[in-house]
Amino acid sequence: MSHIRYLLAATSVLAASIVMAPAQAATPKDQLIIGMNMVNLTSLDPHNVNSYESYHIISNLYDTLVRNDLTAPGKLLPGLAKSWTVQPDGSIEFTLDERATFQSGRKVTAEDVAYSFSRAVKLGLLAKTYYDQWGYTPANVAEKFIAKDEKTFVLKAAAPIAPSLKMSALTRAYAAVVDSKEVEKNAKNGDMGRAWLASNAAGSGPFKLNRWNPNDIALLDRFDDYWGGKPSMRRVVVRHLPESQTQRLLLEKGDLDVGFQLVSADIDGLAKNPDIVIDRLKGSGFYYFNMSTEDPDLKKPEVRRAIRYCINYKDINDVVMKNYGEYTTTFVPEEIPGYIPNIGNVYDPAKCKAELTAAGYPNGFSKQILALSSVPYADLAAAIQQNLTAANIKTEIQTGNGDQTYGPMRNRKFQLGVGRTASSAPDDPDGWVRTHAYNPDNKPDATLSNLQAWRSSFELPEVNKLLDEAAAITDDEAKRVQLYKKALQIFEDSAPPIIPISRRVDPYAKSARLINYVGDPSWMTRWNAVEKKD
Repeated sequence: MSHIRYLLAATSVLAASIVMAPAQAATPKDQLIIGMNMVNLTSLDPHNVNSYESYHIISNLYDTLVRNDLTAPGKLLPGLAKSWTVQPDGSIEFTLDERATFQSGRKVTAEDVAYSFSRAVKLGLLAKTYYDQWGYTPANVAEKFIAKDEKTFVLKAAAPIAPSLKMSALTRAYAAVVDSKEVEKNAKNGDMGRAWLASNAAGSGPFKLNRWNPNDIALLDRFDDYWGGKPSMRRVVVRHLPESQTQRLLLEKGDLDVGFQLVSADIDGLAKNPDIVIDRLKGSGFYYFNMSTEDPDLKKPEVRRAIRYCINYKDINDVVMKNYGEYTTTFVPEEIPGYIPNIGNVYDPAKCKAELTAAGYPNGFSKQILALSSVPYADLAAAIQQNLTAANIKTEIQTGNGDQTYGPMRNRKFQLGVGRTASSAPDDPDGWVRTHAYNPDNKPDATLSNLQAWRSSFELPEVNKLLDEAAAITDDEAKRVQLYKKALQIFEDSAPPIIPISRRVDPYAKSARLINYVGDPSWMTRWNAVEKKD
């Protein structure tokens, strides 16, 4: 942001504060006021989103069968399901909580769960990727998603997958249970509510959707009859505040309770304020740089290998990704079984140029990089651009909202891109390796857009086979981990088109007045227990 724009933003906020509030302003005690850059909040359909911003809203409009225990990583808590049992064949039987009701007043039933899971698969939405990995298809969902009775749902096994991997994934937004009657009432031409649910809600969560204006505001009102207990906050207001300096001024002034996507300088400044708390959540994924192997230049492994040598990972993490990432070299973190030391990222600019020359590109080439316009994506893209320029690779950065940047990447219509991943199983090597290296169907119409290898049109059958074999093992953890390590080694040796730049860190600033505001590393942060000090 230019110095002039900064002054204008600051002046506008301060002028508004003089008119609207006293010097020591404070947000209402029964309202939670949140600021974020909403450019990547492009839908409210829980089965068709995969962004940090969307998850925060959806996790409060909807419930899932199980939830993460934020005090004990890897442990699950009851959600809509009060209990569950794993059958000998790998099927999972869930008993629903009889108290659970939708915001329409209807009881949550096993039929609603079966409808929700089937909907994600039949419509080919983003959530389809996860169900597809477990063997579920439009042709078999009727016999695999079973409402045994009103309060018993059975997730029958469709492929040899460890039940623990499914259970971990069922905490995410794509496993949200929708009110099937409400959705079908608003369906058009058999679309299972696809058009309507993109901007409306039909959940059982602690808050109801009042209004959502894209790139402006989202208003959520308390669901007074929430089956899990009446929330303390009467209303949650999420404001589109793309400028970090504006959020900082509002936080310091007391007009904002929580701020997201702040630049590092503002995070560091706010950390010195006793009225502000900075939380830094170590995330279950990476900020990455990816290349499409549909591109004739990037299809060549020697070119991809050269590009990986071009990037100054340490400097980027020390400066650009400060507060947003941690230095990494490969796709499995050190604390996760399956980690392999001394593989992956190496910065060697001389080797980068030499290998590009050997590949037939002594003068480089020109490409486009797609990146979200929010923090830290645009800055990360600019840093990579600078590194590539030193190797005569000319790049044009195209920034925009989620549809303009992630959209082309999910549709495999891009050259280079910057993004962020999240593991479906954050405590297991499967989630980390599979998210980046697995691609069981490389056809363009497979729409496996949550798999980074598919987005990059990159397929390694041997890696797919190893991951499927590992995921089916339930009684030999040592063998299982070795299979993941073997898959990771093969993937790294292939000059993969996906490069992990930083282990994801998700920082946010919150008012010290807040009680029970606890961030979820999997982005499913809930607001129903939040209170405020006087």
